[in-house]
Amino acid sequence: MSILIFLIVSYLLLSFSLSKLFPKAGVDSVKGWIPGVNFAEWAKLIGRKPQYAFWLLFPIVNLFIFCGMAVDMVRSFGKLQFKDSALAVIYAPLAFF
Repeated sequence: MSILIFLIVSYLLLSFSLSKLFPKAGVDSVKGWIPGVNFAEWAKLIGRKPQYAFWLLFPIVNLFIFCGMAVDMVRSFGKLQFKDSALAVIYAPLAFF
């Protein structure tokens, strides 16, 4: 039960951080709160097709896709150091704040 609570809180923090990050990229902040749409917009921001977010629905594959998207997002905002990429992989909402 505690893992489920952790995942829900993590998703809410990710949605909050994306809603604060999207206006800096010229995207409406409301799209950060809509499930599915936030990942499609995130894929567009990093230069991938919105259908790329579809791969997040598949177990095991979603871990690699999410880590790749998080690292690409951090790099697209100019944070090129290893510690920034590592933080994005370990816990993305902290890296996006």
